[in-house]
Amino acid sequence: MEHYDLCVIGGGPAGYAAAMRAVDLGQRVLLVERDRIGGTGIYNGALTSKTLWEIAQRVSSTNELMRTRGREPFRLSWEEVTKAMNEAAFERKYLYACHMQLLASRKAAPGEGSFHHERGSAHFLDPYTIMITRPDRAIHARADRTIIATGSRPRTLPGIEVDERTILTSDGIFGLEDFPKSIVIIGAGVIGCEFATIFSLLGSTRVHLIDRADRILPFEDADVSEVVSRNLERKGRGHAPSGQAGFDLGSGW
Repeated sequence: MEHYDLCVIGGGPAGYAAAMRAVDLGQRVLLVERDRIGGTGIYNGALTSKTLWEIAQRVSSTNELMRTRGREPFRLSWEEVTKAMNEAAFERKYLYACHMQLLASRKAAPGEGSFHHERGSAHFLDPYTIMITRPDRAIHARADRTIIATGSRPRTLPGIEVDERTILTSDGIFGLEDFPKSIVIIGAGVIGCEFATIFSLLGSTRVHLIDRADRILPFEDADVSEVVSRNLERKGRGHAPSGQAGFDLGSGW
């Protein structure tokens, strides 16, 4: 049974950063991840949504110029948008893989940190013993300390089936096959406003943003909320070709 100074359960942005920092400090580190290294830092989160945001901003800027020239608006297909997101995710995934392979293959000198990665689900047998299960086998490891960084999942509503086709979470939205003609986003927090802005700027979807609070971004200052709300509605009206795309705000659900 291998012994480590630190075991990190979860290879998302927090877990990966913790593992790398521990290696820098001379620790023997085991990183356990059952799915994909990078988590929301790459997939269904920061990188993909920010790539989508950047594409939407560029489309919007291009169309502002096109309107001043009396030209037809520029449109990207959802396939083209998805390709750009996948390319960005692949590049970051490749960098992670190279970094991990370099660390794992390095022979650590005395006092230097070392790194080992295991794919599988981790279970505590006692405070210091961890069983890592895979479809074909199970292994055991011991660690003086363990960091649990297993992340979170989008919340669903009781009695409502989320099929990720008609009713989607913020994870499932990246699996769309085409621009929806219209979309209702329930919840006007940071994530809801981000996706509302993205689809509005891309110009192919009518966006309805609904929140039970009396304003969007209810956890921000009221003046910030008002500025963002006005900007969303103004840009939504400006990106409404033939009544198909645009933006509406509503309250209550």
